[in-house]
Amino acid sequence: MKHIVQLKILAVAVMVGLVLLVPQINAQEQAAEADDVKVELDEESEILQIKILAKNGHVAWSDILRALMRSGQLDDNALKAKLPSGTLDLKLTSSRFVLLGVNTLLRPDVSLRIVPAAAGQDEAHVLVTIDQGALQDKQRSVKKRLREMLKSSAGETGAGEGFGLQLPDGWQQTDDSESLVIVLHGFNSPPSRFQKLAEAFQKAELISGIYSYPDDQPIADSAMKFSTDLKELASEHPKRTIALVTHSMGGLVSRAVVEAPELDPGNITKLIMVAPPNQGSLLANFSFGLDVLDHAFPNSQQNDVSRLYAAVADGLNEAATDLKPGSRFLRKLNARPRNPKVAYSIFLGTGGRFTQEDLENYRRQLKTAQRQSDVAGLFTPRLDKVLADLDEVVKGKGDGVVAVKRGRLEEVKDTVVLNFTHLEALQNENQLAGHELYESILTRLRR
Repeated sequence: MKHIVQLKILAVAVMVGLVLLVPQINAQEQAAEADDVKVELDEESEILQIKILAKNGHVAWSDILRALMRSGQLDDNALKAKLPSGTLDLKLTSSRFVLLGVNTLLRPDVSLRIVPAAAGQDEAHVLVTIDQGALQDKQRSVKKRLREMLKSSAGETGAGEGFGLQLPDGWQQTDDSESLVIVLHGFNSPPSRFQKLAEAFQKAELISGIYSYPDDQPIADSAMKFSTDLKELASEHPKRTIALVTHSMGGLVSRAVVEAPELDPGNITKLIMVAPPNQGSLLANFSFGLDVLDHAFPNSQQNDVSRLYAAVADGLNEAATDLKPGSRFLRKLNARPRNPKVAYSIFLGTGGRFTQEDLENYRRQLKTAQRQSDVAGLFTPRLDKVLADLDEVVKGKGDGVVAVKRGRLEEVKDTVVLNFTHLEALQNENQLAGHELYESILTRLRR
């Protein structure tokens, strides 16, 4: 009997581990209720509670595992016939000791407890409480240490080398009344892709440069460093104003700076955002796979350790976590007011490559996979939910990465929707001069 209890405890711990590896429930998915398992999330506290109702004073171990699967948005029905048998008798004192053992393994961020039936109710229940905020903080701490360890192993001691402001020679000798235009790249987008854009601005007689930052670290970390550099610039050139032209996630980094009083350097007067995922992007759910593919065929001159670091470090993708709709970062950012001293402009694209019919076809293929494989069946409901709302890639609704509806900010009246794709916007030197997007940005910079 002792060994059976230990196996049950281990099973619970394994399932919790699985939950931590998949995206958590967000505010739009709080009411996942079925059978005797109810999942609720308090968005403010980031506390997830799973209520498992008893039957005749017993809670099935399978129901506990099903509850944990649902908290990770997995379809428990796919493995219904393969879940363990047996129950937890809530009336027995020994059951409380079993849960005490489980809590010892999982505390302090995950706990299970028996809640007696309230007056007028027939049954008690088991309540599973998961502190998602605390777990995310710990995950990020582990990822940061892992990233630093990998950099050290790869011989990348100058971790910050190459990051920061890259401005044209002699810009300090120009008139301080002329605004400085700084271009910011986005997620998984080397700053070199925007060098031609900065040069085009210079040809248009604007003083322009690029700001580079580690694009896979937490967005808040990038904003902190950007703020520090801008404050230093403001100290050295107190009369110089700055106009920011951002692509994709660069807009979020910039907003985090200008909309937080403690980060705002006070010298930014314009923020022009191209394809900003202000409400997130559903494609952030797939970033890990894209990062691994990005490094599947690396430069032949890279050594094995450097390739390992590049693939794993990108796979840590803290920035991608921030980019998911409803993320903690986005909730905090969007709760702030816009900076009244900054003129905001947003450009959103509709050049997605897929049709709605294409997505429906993919959804049908998922249903087929779900019928053919129990393992596929675990994940297909969550993927189907993403595909059902994947305006990011639909022509007329998104640019291939950011959906028009998720790029908007209600307070920003200067919002323009044009036909461009995310990966081509402002990155093709042959599509700058004369292109509606470029010319519209240039007009706003010259005002």
